[in-house]
Amino acid sequence: MATTLNVDSLPEVVGVDNVTEILQKAVQYYQANRLTEAEKAYRQVLEIQPDHPEAFYGLGILSQKMGNHQAAEQLLSKALQFQPDSVKIWFTLGNLRQSQEQLSEAANAYHQALKLQPDSAPIYNNLGFTLQQQGLFDEAINYYRKALELKRDFMEAEANLGNALHAQGKLSSEQKLYYAKLNNKLAIARKKAGDLKTTVAYYRQAISLQPDQTNTYLKLGMTLHEQGQVEEAESVFYQALELKSDGEKAYLTGLIYQIQHQLDKAVSAYRKGLMLLNPHYAQAVSSSSSAQVSVFNLDEHIPPPIQFQETIIGKYSFPTIPPVPNSEEARPFWSVVIPVLNRPEYFPECLASVLAQWTGPEDMEILVLDNGSNPPLFEIPHGFGKGMIRYYRFPKTVPLQQNWNTAVALSRGQWIHLLHHDDYVLPGFYARLKASLEKCSESIGAAFTGYENIDENREVVFSQEHGLKEYRGVVKDWVKRIGVSCPLSPPSVVIRRLAYEKLGGYKLDLPYTCDWEFYKRVAVFYDWWYEPGILAHYRQHSNSVTVAETMDGSCGAAHRRAIEMSQSYLPVESCAAITAKSRTYHFEWCLSRAVIPLKFGNLEGALQLIQEALKIDDSPESIRKLFVWLTANELAPIRQQIVSRCIMNFSNNCLK
Repeated sequence: MATTLNVDSLPEVVGVDNVTEILQKAVQYYQANRLTEAEKAYRQVLEIQPDHPEAFYGLGILSQKMGNHQAAEQLLSKALQFQPDSVKIWFTLGNLRQSQEQLSEAANAYHQALKLQPDSAPIYNNLGFTLQQQGLFDEAINYYRKALELKRDFMEAEANLGNALHAQGKLSSEQKLYYAKLNNKLAIARKKAGDLKTTVAYYRQAISLQPDQTNTYLKLGMTLHEQGQVEEAESVFYQALELKSDGEKAYLTGLIYQIQHQLDKAVSAYRKGLMLLNPHYAQAVSSSSSAQVSVFNLDEHIPPPIQFQETIIGKYSFPTIPPVPNSEEARPFWSVVIPVLNRPEYFPECLASVLAQWTGPEDMEILVLDNGSNPPLFEIPHGFGKGMIRYYRFPKTVPLQQNWNTAVALSRGQWIHLLHHDDYVLPGFYARLKASLEKCSESIGAAFTGYENIDENREVVFSQEHGLKEYRGVVKDWVKRIGVSCPLSPPSVVIRRLAYEKLGGYKLDLPYTCDWEFYKRVAVFYDWWYEPGILAHYRQHSNSVTVAETMDGSCGAAHRRAIEMSQSYLPVESCAAITAKSRTYHFEWCLSRAVIPLKFGNLEGALQLIQEALKIDDSPESIRKLFVWLTANELAPIRQQIVSRCIMNFSNNCLK
């Protein structure tokens, strides 16, 4: 595909100070997507200096961005009349023509740019792509190779080279796999940049190279759906279904309906797929199919009142998790407890991922605790099969920790998996962990697997295997790692219920870091088991609670309090070292997060994070790091306020 030059590097105009300032302001407006103000600024330049090429160039790229391609062509051509030796303008004109499929004209513009700058890798790449679109593969390949000679790590040129060689039938199976992955990687990058047209092209090329990858079809279909090309998206989804067996096809249909936000159809399709894929589920559904469907009554699903006593660990108290009442009924090995709160769009996939591994009530119970969702989310678990999932609902939303503690207290399993309703497990999660844990020592109180974070587009944005690779067993000195920071994600963690009973549940007044603090508590008193492999997916949302807390700065205080709490119960011989490392780590963590609220204009949130960073670690070395960090350009708006707060903080410490 073609590449672009960045508009944020317009050369400074020499001669007229006022024009220079207006041009700089126009670029700033453009970067902020304030296009109307940018256009006014460029036209103001032309009123002062009617032959100014940069103003015509700026108006040209503005017109192109706004979809007025004819005006863009005229304005860029006008800019060239006054500055015919501008590489940037020729290159941009070539890109404009290429996007309009004026391929011969685009090639001419690129050739003009190369005459002026014969060592430009992007120009060689784009010229090659234009020639490739005309079927001139050998010439295109030569230009791609020239681009790669000039810039060895030029991913776009490398992908284009592979795509051209593939069109000529010159790639081996291994090369096809390599270039398919490269096209996928570039598609992800272009989608993040908001360039959906190029994203679609890269995904299509990846499918051409590796046509048996269902996930690529899904991502292409999602992108087309986002573009509003619904019929074409459905066609791509259908191609994905054709790759699957009957059971897998029905299950995948559920995912496709979920992507399209048709949740009733998604549940029905998932259910059909599960009946074909999981005989235990099919038998349970068949035996309950004749049961009368009850009318949903909110009062029948309110969780029973639980009186939480206090468990003291170190200097702090935690809600006591009561033991399972004595009963003749055998306890299951697993309790999968799923707290939910609104946002139902990913809930069906979560339940389906668990039910695909369900082997009967004697092995696994599934509890859903709805934290006051409005409307209630009863229909989704009920649709998978009455009786297999216990559904509770708080009439009003309670703090997250209270919801979790209640769910744990209601569970009967020997091991508890706290799975958020927008996350999901991968095949083998429960079977592999059970095979290891059912014969392990009682000294093991928790276990975890590798996991991946995925975004709303199902793209993997982070992968964590803890550096343990294929190791299976007790992780030595885990407290020294979890005590410093939290590398775990809840969907990848299971906890022995006895550990909850002994150590208490989640701290009620500790938002954001209550899970990390609990993991530290468990690590002090129990061993942790690691089961290798990526077996869980955590879904990252742009509108998640985590993002909100980063925006208002409260996460810094939560980390500080979690450090203070564990300092009271960490092993004496290693407490000081672990705590010092944790303070250093989270000082830097707060600094890195402070940029996020600042980008959204939340100055107070950024200042709050800086203040918490200094409360976590106010050592001379940390102060030095802070002042180095403050030299970054994006921090100019709050530099003076932060310095004032630092001086005030230092003065207060001196008076203590």
